[in-house]
Amino acid sequence: MLLFGGARNGSAGRDTGQGAVEYLGMVAVAGAVVLAIAGTALGTEVDEEILCQVRRVVGTTVCGPHDTEGAPGPGDTLPPDGAPPGADPFQPAKCLLSSEETKDTVVVQVLFIKISSTEQVKVMQWSDGSVMLERVTSTGGGVTASIGADIPGLKNWGGGASLGGSYVRSSGSGGRWLFDAHDSDDPQKDLEANLADAEQFAEYLKAAHKCRSRPPGARSTELGMICGAAADDKKPDVDPDKAPDVDITKTTTEIAGEVNFGGKYAKDDKKVQSLKDDIAAEIRRNNPKASPKELEEKIKKAQETVIGSAPDTKDMGNGSLQGLSGTMSQDVVVMRAKTGPDAGKITFVYTFEMSGRSGAGDQTGGTRMQQIAVTYDAEAYDRETEEGLPHRPEKLKITTSEESGGGPGVNAGAGVNTGPVTIDVGAGGGRTQTRLHTEVAEITLGEDGDREAVEDWIRGRGGNPAGQGVPSPSALVGPLPPDAGPIDRLLHDKAQITSLDYDVNTDWWNASLGIGFGVSAGSLTAGFKLFGIDVTHEERTQTITGNPAYAGAPSGDGSRPWKPFTNCTGTRPITA
Repeated sequence: MLLFGGARNGSAGRDTGQGAVEYLGMVAVAGAVVLAIAGTALGTEVDEEILCQVRRVVGTTVCGPHDTEGAPGPGDTLPPDGAPPGADPFQPAKCLLSSEETKDTVVVQVLFIKISSTEQVKVMQWSDGSVMLERVTSTGGGVTASIGADIPGLKNWGGGASLGGSYVRSSGSGGRWLFDAHDSDDPQKDLEANLADAEQFAEYLKAAHKCRSRPPGARSTELGMICGAAADDKKPDVDPDKAPDVDITKTTTEIAGEVNFGGKYAKDDKKVQSLKDDIAAEIRRNNPKASPKELEEKIKKAQETVIGSAPDTKDMGNGSLQGLSGTMSQDVVVMRAKTGPDAGKITFVYTFEMSGRSGAGDQTGGTRMQQIAVTYDAEAYDRETEEGLPHRPEKLKITTSEESGGGPGVNAGAGVNTGPVTIDVGAGGGRTQTRLHTEVAEITLGEDGDREAVEDWIRGRGGNPAGQGVPSPSALVGPLPPDAGPIDRLLHDKAQITSLDYDVNTDWWNASLGIGFGVSAGSLTAGFKLFGIDVTHEERTQTITGNPAYAGAPSGDGSRPWKPFTNCTGTRPITA
C-alpha cells in the first residue's frame, strides 16, 4: 500500500511518496484489525461514485466499470480566478495557520446496541487575519461485539487476548461562523482582534447550550429567560441575522476495532484445597511402602476421581491493556453558506480516513486522509436536482494528509466477576505529538468544459480513467505522462497546489463503566455488555511549521516549480 505523495518533486501518479516506517506499519496493521472485524468496506447512499473514488486511496474497494463516452478536455491553460491584480494567480490568498479543536463523545451501550453523542468545537486562524468558528453536534447508533481467547503458555496466569469491533452510523448538524470584522493593513492585529471575538462567541454558544439543556421543572420558563439574558451578555457584536454564516449537516459511518491483552486475577479456594490435602494424607497413610512417584500418581488419580477438574483458585476478575486500535471513518458533510465570500453556495465534502494506534505507556499512531470538496451554486443545484438536469460545479478541492507520531498514553481496564456477569471499569489518557503533512489542489471552474469534465469525473463518467482513483496533489507538479487523464491535466494546468506541514499536540482522556455477560467454549469467550457508558474528551491543537510552499505556473518542460508561500508566512499564529 502506497502513501500519499509527500515529495515536492514527484511525477504524476496516484498515492506516491514516502512516509515514516512506523506510520505505514501502524496503518497497515490497524487496517487489518478493522477489516477483520467488519469484513466489508464502508457504504453510503449519498453519491457512491464520489465516495468510491475517495475510498480507493487506501485500497479498500475497487469501483466497477463506468460509461466510456468521451469527456471534454480542459482546453487552453488559464490562471485560476480571483487573484489580485499583479499577484501570482497560482499562489492562494491565504492558508490555515492553526486550529484548536475540542471533541467530547459519550457512548451508551445496551446489549449489542451502541448509541453515541458527539460535540465538536473548532477555532481556525487564517493568514489573512480572519478566524472561523465551527460547532457540530451529532448522534448515532450501531452494533458492537467482542471475542476473546487464552494465550498458550499463560494459562495458569489466565493470560489472554480479546478482539472487539463496532459499526456506528451517525448524523448531525451545526454551523460555521466567520469573524473578519477587523480588516486593516495589519493582518497580525486583525487576527488578534478577530480571535478575541471568536473566543467570546464560543463562550456565548456554551452558555446558550446550557440554557437550552435545562431540565423542565417549576419556574423553568422564568429561569430560562434569566439564563438566556446572562448568555446574551457574553455575545460579541455579531449580527444575529448572519449567524451562523454556514449551516452544516453531517453524516458519519465508522468501523472500529481493538485488540486488548491481559489476564485474570483470582483467590485461593480454601475448601477445594483442604479436600485435596485430606485425600493426599489418606493415600500416604494407606500406602506406606509406595515410592514417591507411585504416591504422586495415586494422589492425582484419587483427587481427580473425587473432585474432578475443579481449580485451586476462584476466578474473581480481570485486567487488561489496549494493545492496538484501528478506525475507518467516512464523512459526508453538506455546507450551505448564507453570508460571507461563499454566500449562496452549497459544498459537498466527502472524507475517508483511516487511523491506528498501538502500545501501552508509549503509544504510536498514524492517520491517512483523502478528501474531495465540490461547490455548486445552491439555487441552481436545487433546481437541477428537481428537474433531473446535469449539475454544474463551480469549485473543486482535493486534500490529502498523512500524520504520524506518538507520546505517553495508556488505556487500561479491570473487571470483577460475579458468576457469568462481569463489572468492568476502564480509564485512559495520554498526550501525543505528531507531524501532519497536508497537500491541497484547488481550482475555480470558470469554463463550461472544465465544469463538465469535473462533473463527469466525480460521477465516474466520460473518458476519465476512474480505475486510477483520486490524484495526489504533489504528483501533479511534474511533467504529465502522455496518457494523463483530463482531471490530471486540468489540475496540473490551472489548480492552486500547496504543501503545508503542521505540529500537532493532542491531549485525551477516557473513562468507562460496563456490566457484561460472557459465554465460554473451550479457550474462546464471546461477550457483550448488558449496559455500558464510555466518555472521551480530546483537545487537539495544530500549528503551522516548516516551509509552506505552492506550485508556480507550468514551465517550458511541463513541471511546476515549488515557491515560497509568502501569503502564508506573513502572519504568525496566536498560541495560548
